[in-house]
Amino acid sequence: MLRTRVITALVLVAVLLAVTLWSSPFQFSVFVSVVLALGVLEWTRLMGLTNPVQRAGYMVLVLAGMAGLAVAMGLQPSALVLERSLVLAVTGAGVLFWCMAAFLVMSFPVTRSLWSTRPRTALMGLFTLLPVWCALIQLKYLNNSGYLVLAVIALVSIADIGAYFVGRAWGRSKLAPLVSPGKSWAGFWGGMCASALLACLLLVPINDFVEPLNPIAVALLLLTAVVVAVFSVFGDLFESMLKRSQCMKDSGNLLPGHGGVLDRIDSLTAAAPVFVFVLLLAFGEWHWQ
Repeated sequence: MLRTRVITALVLVAVLLAVTLWSSPFQFSVFVSVVLALGVLEWTRLMGLTNPVQRAGYMVLVLAGMAGLAVAMGLQPSALVLERSLVLAVTGAGVLFWCMAAFLVMSFPVTRSLWSTRPRTALMGLFTLLPVWCALIQLKYLNNSGYLVLAVIALVSIADIGAYFVGRAWGRSKLAPLVSPGKSWAGFWGGMCASALLACLLLVPINDFVEPLNPIAVALLLLTAVVVAVFSVFGDLFESMLKRSQCMKDSGNLLPGHGGVLDRIDSLTAAAPVFVFVLLLAFGEWHWQ
């Protein structure tokens, strides 16, 4: 099992690096769309749908939303930039949704009746999947080298790694025991510290190649990194809450040893929209290329 998990992880990292670093922004958007389409299929399981027609219908709905956003954003092979006001609106809606999701997670199962119907879970799927789709594509258009895409993935990953090791060593007080018994407050703070340390390293290339940083910019970027890490935790917990509600261990079985696509990107679904929203709002005038 461990061997399978490691091999799958290495393949995923290799594919991610290859696509992120060497594809054009439009090619990257196609890749993200395919990955998210697989995530949509898994979301139908989180909704409790078993009828193939119903599952296909929901997939068509979400993919139509992606297509509509693509047209409105000006997403096409020859495009150099996207319509940032629309991206800001979509990611902003994502930020508001994840604030609500954090409340639902921390109050589970008391508030389960507020969201557990299929129509509401279907709506939550739109607010989960469309903002992260929009955010990841915008990051590649902002910075063709893929640095920003890899930066947000690195922040999410290091938060998870820091939480795991600190939680194993000192995790006694549980963060959300009814949602994910393995997560602890010690692990949470360990993840935040790890993200802050990584953010300090990420500031170096920004200062050297993007924009000379003043103390205010440094403080804001570090705060952004920590906020992104916080939301990544709730992205993970939110999917765990949905799986627990459906008595599921994994969202799917596409990735041997890892479960489904959503199991791998659950933290990113919350982190990426927050990252892009703050980036465009506070640093939209910087030349990220």
